[in-house]
Amino acid sequence: MGPPSAARTCGRLAGAVRIVVWIFAAMTPLVAAFLASDAAPGPRIIALLAMGFPLGIWVALRRPLWIYCVYAFSLAFVPFGVLPSSPLPLVLLLGVSIGATAVLQLPSGRSRPFTSLEWWVLGLVVTSMLSLAVTFSTSYDLTEFSKWLIATSTLFALLRLQPDRLDIVGRWYVFGAASASLFALAMLLFDRAGNMLSVLSFLGYGTAGGTNLRYVVGEGEMTVRLTGTYVDPNAGGLFLFVGVLLALALFRGLWQVVFTGIVVLAMTLTLSRSALLSIAVAFLIFLAVQNMRFGGKLRMFGFAAIAGAVLLAIPAIQERILGSFGSNDVGSSARADALRDYPKHMDGNWLFGLGWGRIEFRDGSVGMAVNHVANAPLLSVYRGGIIVGLFFCAVLIYGLVLSYRGLRRSEARHGFIGAGFIGFTLVALQLDFPVITIPSVAALFAFFLANLPTSDNYLARPAAIPATEWEELPRSIRRTREVLT
Repeated sequence: MGPPSAARTCGRLAGAVRIVVWIFAAMTPLVAAFLASDAAPGPRIIALLAMGFPLGIWVALRRPLWIYCVYAFSLAFVPFGVLPSSPLPLVLLLGVSIGATAVLQLPSGRSRPFTSLEWWVLGLVVTSMLSLAVTFSTSYDLTEFSKWLIATSTLFALLRLQPDRLDIVGRWYVFGAASASLFALAMLLFDRAGNMLSVLSFLGYGTAGGTNLRYVVGEGEMTVRLTGTYVDPNAGGLFLFVGVLLALALFRGLWQVVFTGIVVLAMTLTLSRSALLSIAVAFLIFLAVQNMRFGGKLRMFGFAAIAGAVLLAIPAIQERILGSFGSNDVGSSARADALRDYPKHMDGNWLFGLGWGRIEFRDGSVGMAVNHVANAPLLSVYRGGIIVGLFFCAVLIYGLVLSYRGLRRSEARHGFIGAGFIGFTLVALQLDFPVITIPSVAALFAFFLANLPTSDNYLARPAAIPATEWEELPRSIRRTREVLT
């Protein structure tokens, strides 16, 4: 036991928390009635948070892993959903929740030092704050930076989990990706107008005259692309790409085949070139570097060759992949023009960038007119300046080094994610930019980094607090939990 003064402080804190929780719980019927009325968005958000406060406190103290699992499932299933009856992004709210849970679960008397990866990400955050301070001009700058900061900071909360519990969270991501895949496949087969999204209207999804359709044009024909809850097929391809890697790494036997097959099929039907080429490059890197028997590599290559031949036999996929980067590809021409105009855009703004709340990041039509560069490292410089860009590249390079180390291990699970991150960095981040401009995809990137199978966060990491061993919590939190229960 601590000194008497510390005990009194703990008792007072516990009593205060108990009173607050009971007050919020007693207000729940009134809050529910208020939500049923026609209130403004701001008060509705406050009311929703107030109603969920008692439950959130209880879960964070007694079942903290639940919050992480809900976060992972939501990130994979409804990444663009909002808190019911409000415009507040659900993934960002849950990102704040896992951050608060990680703080509540800090061990007593010691704190785990940052890994090298976390230090690099922290450097990216600090330099981004400096860029924001210099380029700040409107409230949009602060809003967009805040969204990015919450999404990126989820990395620190995820790395406070023990490795086995991080695996559980990763499996829930796969459950979410498989659910989103089945939902999107049903839309593609039976409801191309996207009316099924009205089922998720309470999360902000819905239809508006078929605007959920996305398609590509090849030889005069329009091919509908899979979207579902991902809204944009290119973003969806990235979410499903991570789902494929985690399904391969975290499941075995029949479940591995089932989950991988479902998510791969959905990812393929997004016709996302960045995702499809990333998975192809990742597979080749896995075969070339992974420490496994030649016979196993040969069987994997044969299976992949058959699957690739079947996919390329589909005209839409064949046109999408083989027609890429050719003279007739509009996207490739626009990408080349953007690279050529990049120095002109950056003239006089190299050090701190053009700003965080640029309208071309928020309005797709303006983005097409501006034709900013579609490359994640270069776009990080465009937005935050050369210093931010260098730290972003440093995070990528360190991730590549750690991924290569994971590939050299004997366990295939480390190789799957390591090879996937290398393919993701070499292809997806060079051809697309959502990790820079879309908060939900930035959260996906942080989730991907947290799951890298490295010595920093898998083998040599000091044990974090187990979710069930609450005796290691700080005395004040222990006393609070005793009072509440």
